[in-house]
Amino acid sequence: MDDITRDEFLDKLSPDIRPLIACAMDCECGCEVLDFFRQRPLVWLEVSDIVYHLKQPHGQVVNALNQLTDARILEGFTVLGAWTFYGLTRDAEVLVALEQFWRLRDDWHVRWERVRGTLRWRAVSKEVNDEHPGR
Repeated sequence: MDDITRDEFLDKLSPDIRPLIACAMDCECGCEVLDFFRQRPLVWLEVSDIVYHLKQPHGQVVNALNQLTDARILEGFTVLGAWTFYGLTRDAEVLVALEQFWRLRDDWHVRWERVRGTLRWRAVSKEVNDEHPGR
């Protein structure tokens, strides 16, 4: 997402949650990690499992997990000092912020698809008119 579109998107969000969402948008594969946990809100997984499902470079996923954990969007806990598991936060305020983000982003995707469809229709109409002038 370019900076102008990113800023327009963030402006639509409540000022209280902009820093959280900006954090997710700014780290590589941060949004992918959030989407992964959106589909699995009660799941706790190790880094290797998350990397496997996201099909993203290990380092990028680890970086995203660390940043999102620091921002309190995700939670992590270590078992026996050896295995760290990550999951979506249980903080109700953050969950509300994430729902607002996902809802707004879904709306933007729907609008984008409509624009794409309209542009495609116009391109096809122009081709038909160019091939058959006078129609």
